[in-house]
Amino acid sequence: LPKLQLPFPLVAMDPHGEDDDRDSFAPPPRQSRSRRGGDHHQEDLHQSGMSGMSSFRGGTGASTAHSQQQPVGDMFTGLNLSFGFTPMQFEKIDLRGNHKPGPGREGQGLSEHAIESLVLSVENITHLDLRGNRLNAAFGWKLIKAMQRNKRQSYLNLTFCNGVPLRALKLNSIDTLDLSPQASHVGMPFSKDSKEAAIEFANRAMYGIEVVGAIFLAHFLRLNTSVTHLNYRLNQVEKDGAKALAQSLLGNAQTVLRTVNTMGPTKTKPGVDFAHFKTGQLTVVDLSKRLLDDDDFVFLEEWLRRYNCVTDLNISNNLMSRDGIRKLARYVKETTVLTKLNCTGLPVTLEGSALIARAVTENQSLRQVALPLGPCIDDPDRQQMLQQFGIGLASHPTLQSFASTRTGNLEYAQLAEVRDNKLRAFPPERSSGWPRTQMAAYMWFVAAAKPELEKLTLGPNGKPKADYPKEACGGAMPELIPASLGILHDTGRTMLQVSIALPQAYGLR
Repeated sequence: LPKLQLPFPLVAMDPHGEDDDRDSFAPPPRQSRSRRGGDHHQEDLHQSGMSGMSSFRGGTGASTAHSQQQPVGDMFTGLNLSFGFTPMQFEKIDLRGNHKPGPGREGQGLSEHAIESLVLSVENITHLDLRGNRLNAAFGWKLIKAMQRNKRQSYLNLTFCNGVPLRALKLNSIDTLDLSPQASHVGMPFSKDSKEAAIEFANRAMYGIEVVGAIFLAHFLRLNTSVTHLNYRLNQVEKDGAKALAQSLLGNAQTVLRTVNTMGPTKTKPGVDFAHFKTGQLTVVDLSKRLLDDDDFVFLEEWLRRYNCVTDLNISNNLMSRDGIRKLARYVKETTVLTKLNCTGLPVTLEGSALIARAVTENQSLRQVALPLGPCIDDPDRQQMLQQFGIGLASHPTLQSFASTRTGNLEYAQLAEVRDNKLRAFPPERSSGWPRTQMAAYMWFVAAAKPELEKLTLGPNGKPKADYPKEACGGAMPELIPASLGILHDTGRTMLQVSIALPQAYGLR
């Protein structure tokens, strides 16, 4: 069928024009559901700007109706509607990229209200693409609930949404769903070498499926019984999208999921087989150096909390930094079976280090932990975090050792010697390789445990002189002085020898 030009170009209003305070189209008027017949639907389409297409008579083939994109400065927006296999029935809505980020473009493009009104005013949508509109999770949940309440329209009729092949999921016809930018076309409603396939892969690289696509995907995964491998990396699903995917699969008693993103088994590492969560066989999870980001761990943490069977967790040297760190802290605080944790090498901020450190001290089952405490600097906030962590170690019921380093060979600080009051000289033996952050936390632990120390040495030794001993104090460690003062304050009653190297003019800063 010939391609048609819509008589109503749907473009963003000129910010300097007289209509700059209105949406690019008006939502349909509210009417009672019982009185909305065919005439009312045509009236809604007319008020939405779509009445010009109502007289088109098509066959059973597919044709596409495009609006001509109109420039607003350097901004291009448009509406892409398509007829499907039903005559006189719109079945495709494509609003990709109506928001173009950049200076001076704030507020341009379609609003959330306009997009929602357009989607809900068209019956029997099978193809929906809303990527590139800065839509958040709240909009996704609102839209899918509105479609669920609408008797004329159901999200279950969708075959494609934001790059996700929903029809293939509904029919349980695929076992691998790979949505990464370089993925295959399995399950997609177009051939491998088609123009549509090339466009879709370009859209994946530019937008991903976004959080709205993840929410729609989650609703279809609740009933799916065929997907064993799922990959949604680099799709901007955000925390809410990853959480929705995890919870939908956890709520599906018949799911056969085995691997997710880069967490599956490799030639050298076992990885995670998600089927083993249900049987309780998964006790060791080693996902070190898997490039896990926040979205990955948000998904994994939901499974860890639901089944609570993992005793040894290694997620070191990955990319979690924000939402993933908060989820990790929640899991560590709540788990009752985890005994060994290694999460060093994560790009955390001071806030992230504090969250993990607080979760470790509140945990009741850990015996060994390696955590990212960040750099040891003479900063009040950093020193306070290390002090609180060290004091928390002294009251932990089961923890026996801890470490904080990014090297391959972790050098754990043993806590039993201090708790058993066997430490007599500081620093302890075999502690020369500890990072200073680990040493500072250990010193605060010693101060809180209050062993009967007799000797304290911090920095190089030097004989007293009339002048300042510059040579001896060249290796002074000012970032450890606050912790050393804590030791002197709490264990000084038994101290016999103290040697602390102070940098010149330290007290004048």
